[in-house]
Amino acid sequence: MLFKVTILLISNVYVANAALFMWSNHEIKVSPFENFKTTDFLNIVEKLDKPDVFVFKSPNPVTNNIMSVVKGFYSMYSPNGDIEMENFVDLAGNPEEDLHIIKETIGNSINFISTIIIPNQEAIRSKRDTENQELDFDDIERATAFPSPSPQEPVIYRGFKLTKTSETSYALLYSSKPLLFRRNSSDAMDVYLGNVEDDMIQYDNRLNVNIPNGRGKITLRFNFTWQNGYWYMPSVKIQDYQNKADYNLITKDDVVAPARFSYHCNGETKFSDSNGVELIIYDLQVQTESKNGKFGDANDCVPFTTAPICSGIFITVLLGIGMVISLISIMDIKTMDKFDNYKTKNLAITVSD
Repeated sequence: MLFKVTILLISNVYVANAALFMWSNHEIKVSPFENFKTTDFLNIVEKLDKPDVFVFKSPNPVTNNIMSVVKGFYSMYSPNGDIEMENFVDLAGNPEEDLHIIKETIGNSINFISTIIIPNQEAIRSKRDTENQELDFDDIERATAFPSPSPQEPVIYRGFKLTKTSETSYALLYSSKPLLFRRNSSDAMDVYLGNVEDDMIQYDNRLNVNIPNGRGKITLRFNFTWQNGYWYMPSVKIQDYQNKADYNLITKDDVVAPARFSYHCNGETKFSDSNGVELIIYDLQVQTESKNGKFGDANDCVPFTTAPICSGIFITVLLGIGMVISLISIMDIKTMDKFDNYKTKNLAITVSD
């Protein structure tokens, strides 16, 4: 039987390390970078005007079908939930059926807050069991809050900040395919890093992108520096929270462009360290301090002395040399200095054998 859920302060069901997806007719402000606990949720409910509270638990990531319910409402996502609930509606894991359950549960409520809990590690345990037993993470099924990116899906990260003059400034990074994070380890799998929600991206002097991954997240911190009117992106710092590892990667390419210009380079742009860890970006285009949230004119990485350009210069030089030789030959032609005239004596040309 479907029912509205009432949140109680006394809880006996515990969902460890879950991702949370929330939406409401009220604006919800939650940092995706901090742990989100039951008390945080209760505080949000308390601040709102006595909303109806609906809590769902889904065994699968949020699908596009369910996202259609959210249109027109405020929403937020947190990959770091640590939640205690007494009652919730179990979703079946079937997109069509889950959509029907959510719509029927919420009904015509116009003042509400809804939450979908996506467990990352544990289905559900009682709080007492969790406190008294050590969790065996090797036996827990790993899951992510969102589906893995398609290998051909374009990726764009866009963050913004307010300047001292209250203007909005953007940093943008584009890759034609998901970024490839490769660790130099026999037991480490390649990780493809795809698109994320805008609230998972921050921009200060760096472009910080937080990407959910398994039980934790991977944070990319792209560093920007300025020198003589040009901006540079020489390095990226990667924080792998799941494996508790940090990597400082640099690139041998000159990722540089003038102010208000973007940098573009076809092919693979690699950031790496001495241990063989790599971050590969495909058909990179990046810009900092964009005023309108769009890429400016591109400063392309193609060097001046490419093979086609060298071939063109060589052919031009050959044609030039031929033209110079032709002009010299024409100028060296000598004409006759005497001509036959009826008023003068006929010219006599002696020809000897």
